[in-house]
Amino acid sequence: MKDIAIDIHTHVEFAGTLPILKKRYTEEEIFTRFVVPATGARSAELNKGIVAALREPLRDPLRKIKDMEERKLAFSVLSSTPFSFFYEIDDDLAIELSRFHNDELARMVKGYPQSFSAMATLPLQVPEAAAKELERATTELGLRGIEIGSHVGKRELGDPVFWPVYEILERKNLPMFIHPHHVAGMDRLQEFYLSNLIGNPLDTTIAAANLIFSGTLERFPNLKVILAHGGGQFPYIFGRLEHGYHVRPECKEKVHHSPRHFMKNFYFDIITHSQEALQYLVSLVGTDHVLLGTDYPYDMGNHQPVETVSALTGLSQAEKRKLMRENAIALFHLDLD
Repeated sequence: MKDIAIDIHTHVEFAGTLPILKKRYTEEEIFTRFVVPATGARSAELNKGIVAALREPLRDPLRKIKDMEERKLAFSVLSSTPFSFFYEIDDDLAIELSRFHNDELARMVKGYPQSFSAMATLPLQVPEAAAKELERATTELGLRGIEIGSHVGKRELGDPVFWPVYEILERKNLPMFIHPHHVAGMDRLQEFYLSNLIGNPLDTTIAAANLIFSGTLERFPNLKVILAHGGGQFPYIFGRLEHGYHVRPECKEKVHHSPRHFMKNFYFDIITHSQEALQYLVSLVGTDHVLLGTDYPYDMGNHQPVETVSALTGLSQAEKRKLMRENAIALFHLDLD
């Protein structure tokens, strides 16, 4: 499997999720409490039909493999759909759901080891349980990192309650993949799918900035953080964050290095929907920190990822191979021989 492309941003869901949720909530409660706040009422209604059409590609590994082949992809690092974070549900149910999802992810990987690896999901609203589940998922199940939301309820990712999770990741040299959810500013993003178009990149940016200015990345200097959707707005306002550190005292209260020092901690997928933006991203962070991703099977994903990387200018074939596969192999410790 030497000449392959690897997708590090591709989602799955499992049929057993709803029965677990229905132990505590009705289907209407699940929709109104967890789905509508994530997208807005109008988009949530429109998405009902879309989600029904996505059940097969989200749940069927053979369908996923077929679609991978059509996109010239030979391997995927799976993660749960962000609608499965469920940081808002009762603690005991969150722990049960996380264990279920990780068991199912491991089962899918075991069934198709030549096609899949996976990242765990954690019940981060219960930090002690999250750390325990991280140990189980990576040690017993062999999962290769975690996918987390851009915040956990009212807690930002720089909150010290999450440091035990980051300590484990740093010790095991495993990455965490930040995917936006329940984004900021929803009161102004209800229309036109702005909850996704603007809200998603905004929330990723807030998460990245908080990890820097909270001192979290200074405490965990070897923590590896993957940012979805080309890093949101983070790479494109990076100069503003850097300038703010040098002129505003608030930005220095918890950290002793400027944002530029921590760029080494961040990795980015290619989902910018703009060759110009992707070209800039690569020039900013270097070819070692950008990875191929699709956001499969959603409509806001990149459906021609290999072509997107191939079209980048000023890169050698060896550098393009880094984006397509070698960075993923190194970051997730993949053995594809």
